[in-house]
Amino acid sequence: MTREAATGRSEGEPMAESARIRRAVYITTTEPEPRSYGKRVVMGGILDYLCDTLGGENVHLILIAKPDVELRPTRYRIHLLPKPRSSEQAWSLVSRVAAGPHTSIQEAAVYAPRIAREIRELLATIDADLEVWDTIRTGQYAAGVPRRRRLLYEDDLFSERYKTMLRELSGRSNKQVNPLGEFHKMLPRPARPLLSRRAVYRPLLRLESRLVGASERNQPGWFDATLLVNDEETNRLRTFTGRTDIHTLLPMLPEVAPRDRAPVGARFAFLGGLDYAPNTDGLTWFLTHCREQVLAALPNFELLVIGKGTEVGVPEAAAWGEHVKFVGWVDDLGETLAGCSALLSVLRVGSGIKIKVLEALSRSLPVVATPYGVQGTEVGEENGCLIGSTPADLAALLARAADPDTNQTLSAAARETWEKRFAPDVIRRSYDEFFS
Repeated sequence: MTREAATGRSEGEPMAESARIRRAVYITTTEPEPRSYGKRVVMGGILDYLCDTLGGENVHLILIAKPDVELRPTRYRIHLLPKPRSSEQAWSLVSRVAAGPHTSIQEAAVYAPRIAREIRELLATIDADLEVWDTIRTGQYAAGVPRRRRLLYEDDLFSERYKTMLRELSGRSNKQVNPLGEFHKMLPRPARPLLSRRAVYRPLLRLESRLVGASERNQPGWFDATLLVNDEETNRLRTFTGRTDIHTLLPMLPEVAPRDRAPVGARFAFLGGLDYAPNTDGLTWFLTHCREQVLAALPNFELLVIGKGTEVGVPEAAAWGEHVKFVGWVDDLGETLAGCSALLSVLRVGSGIKIKVLEALSRSLPVVATPYGVQGTEVGEENGCLIGSTPADLAALLARAADPDTNQTLSAAARETWEKRFAPDVIRRSYDEFFS
């Protein structure tokens, strides 16, 4: 059956207004709670929207994860499918990567015939009007189930992320133990330490980038629409595939209560866990290459590194002394950020959209960043964001952001940008179009 026959419409044609959604199911390999990093925040926004629109009793989540995963109470119903055992993963890597159909490693790591069967049975029982398949990792299962209205949430293009990592990750940052992000958690535990070895992860990233790219181009044909969080990547995938049913869906973050800002000296914040390679690479690059210029421009410079696991620090911070503090997780992020002059987002690699930048804009917090540090947001100084690439550029921009008058102007621009482009009531209109 052709895709058009299966959906009853032509490519790019919107679903009929009468196709009212009563029940929805979200299929994922990512634990939904707590919302402690970007992927979970984005997924949480979609689930919140569906619960608000349909009622929590009509929203289901199929989670492929460890059988002993801690599941927190949620408004929606979670159906846990144990992830593939090591023996199943080994079989899948041989039969699906080395042999046909030549899927990516991360797809093979979460594939098992048992799971395919359980997904088919669950979907038949749930009887949802809308299926949201989370990335190509779960999207691979869609080809084997009866057609319903279905969306592929690709999030961002992993293939592009891996290409930039191969270009930029070098030197001491090669010590990262997690160059493949959350995907490494799905691999057998004995295999994970291998990812920290350059001789292993560089050829692995090259292979994975090619295989993932093929799936990113092929899977949209199985769905009514494919959604990404970044206009640039949306346009790139449209060009690769020739399809018009690929769209950008920005994250819907919760509104935060207004809080008076009172920046303390030249205090800045770096947000992000150090178990994510691009975060650690960006931070260590900044600490290694920018100290002389930054401290010359701002002798009272202070950087708070905030996020789960950041309290362990990195060796490159030693030369900075008390200028850099590793805070760890903070319960009241708003209070901490209210005392900062700006968010420092110095990523050198990545893809998708930077949730930390949206968090800053929502709190009227200016941003000092590298180009990758604001990727997907299309912002500049008029939006409260100062962007530079070199140590000298960043030092000068940090000094500007610490100036009280300039900071006040940037702060107002940041909040205005949030209200006009990223606030929940703005984003909800696009969610109505895709999910209602």
